[in-house]
Amino acid sequence: MPLEVISVQAGGLFLPWQDVSISISAEEAVRTAVVNGHIPPGIEPPWPDTKATLSANGTLLLTGYVRDLRPDQGSDDWRAAISLVSRTVDAVETSILHKTGLVENRNIKGVGEAFDNLGIGIEAKGSFETIAKHQIEPGESLYSTLEPLARAEAAIIHDTPEGKLRIVKKPEGSHSGGLQAGVNIISASAEFSGQGRFNPVVVRGQQSRGVTPQAMRPEAKASDTSVGRARPKIVVLDGEATTAHMKNAVEWEARAAAGLAVTATVTVSGWRDAGGKIWTPNWLVYVRHPRVYLDQMMVIKSVELTQDTQADSDGTRATLTLTDPRALGGSSSGSKSGKGWSAPEPKAEYSAV
Repeated sequence: MPLEVISVQAGGLFLPWQDVSISISAEEAVRTAVVNGHIPPGIEPPWPDTKATLSANGTLLLTGYVRDLRPDQGSDDWRAAISLVSRTVDAVETSILHKTGLVENRNIKGVGEAFDNLGIGIEAKGSFETIAKHQIEPGESLYSTLEPLARAEAAIIHDTPEGKLRIVKKPEGSHSGGLQAGVNIISASAEFSGQGRFNPVVVRGQQSRGVTPQAMRPEAKASDTSVGRARPKIVVLDGEATTAHMKNAVEWEARAAAGLAVTATVTVSGWRDAGGKIWTPNWLVYVRHPRVYLDQMMVIKSVELTQDTQADSDGTRATLTLTDPRALGGSSSGSKSGKGWSAPEPKAEYSAV
């Protein structure tokens, strides 16, 4: 598999490198990268917080900052490790500065834009409910105020190559070619766990206005029949307990738990699918591997892209963490996989007494 041409720019300096690794997840708001190489003598290194970008064969993968610089002088070698983070790191780690901390009658994208005092940028795909009132907690970050709202909408928040936050409700596309044992899969493993899965899942909450049962004691319930026994779990909803939010949240809790409990890890040669697209979280790919009981469409939860130019290295590889598409808001297209890969399709029951 040919090497990707990696371009790392930091503060106007093009960084020569020996190996690089990039971590991207559909369930995390900040992608990261680590670059190892030599900084030429007499050249000022890229210090932490320097603006940086990373691309592969012209495809932008990360826009952000230098996070850490670690020069290392060994007995017979000198090198530096430089870590990079997405611009969205400031949406996760810094506090919102807002005069009142209150916005009214906006959807989740509008809430994010109102509190995005650093200009990070918010993208959203899909329809979202209008939120009557949202008040931040003092010291809260942009991500921490949006994440509960996303769960209530059965949505996920991740970052983009341009360093913006993106809010979506389901997988955004399908990769070309698929993955198959003996063809393009180098190694594969799976984990099936009962930890974190419950039956039933119950979400309870309250509304900020009113004294009716719907405002004071709403409840939504969903079942995961694959658990096989009674394992009740009660979750308190953050934010307004509207009927839609309650039902979305309880279905999301059941699906997300299944996605955490049942995963596959597949390593392939190269960073791209048969159509030339870099393996991307929250995209679908068909996987066929009998030794891990897989024969179905899966969704990529996260990807680790690595490349090493040394002669005895593994070269260019991608390690994909996969789960059933229903765990990230997708749908089942049929499966020939083993029973352990089954995922719930919960239907919420709403009540207020």
